Amino acid sequence: MKHLAPFFFAFVLPLLLIYAWWGGFSPVDIGESTRGPYTYAYLAHTGDYAKLPDKQIEVRNALRDQGIEAGLGITVLYSNPDVVTQEARQARTGYLVAEGTRVAEPLRVDHIAARPVLLARVQAGVLLAPSRAYAALDRYMQARGRGIVMPTVELYEPARNAYGMGVLSVEMTQP
Repeated sequence: MKHLAPFFFAFVLPLLLIYAWWGGFSPVDIGESTRGPYTYAYLAHTGDYAKLPDKQIEVRNALRDQGIEAGLGITVLYSNPDVVTQEARQARTGYLVAEGTRVAEPLRVDHIAARPVLLARVQAGVLLAPSRAYAALDRYMQARGRGIVMPTVELYEPARNAYGMGVLSVEMTQP
């Protein structure tokens, strides 16, 4: 047992601490809420959802170049990865903008009306938060004999400081 202590302190403990700091053990709160309305500028995306952060950076840069203030990041996922092949997945990603905002191509603007949703919220790093939120949302829905209903809307509120973690909200329209 003594020979495992250095391995534990050198490798396992630091990994656990990083996972905890990123929000790996943060609770996911799920409840009913009314969310919206949202106006957002976006780019459409087809394919691997892992490429959405790069697409969102494109939107931010285009908004900056057009002199438009970007709000919170927003992603609308239309395809459930459990049932749609990676190359066929559809999504939109971008930023909240003021109502009435006009954008130049290739950006587009859309509106999501206020609606009742099932809301999953977790405080975690931007790369870890989606898996935590969707896993909890799926467990919640499976316990009720249902699955996740698409589309879902993701909003990520960044951390207030460099050492904190932001909050991801995943909204699923009430089935």
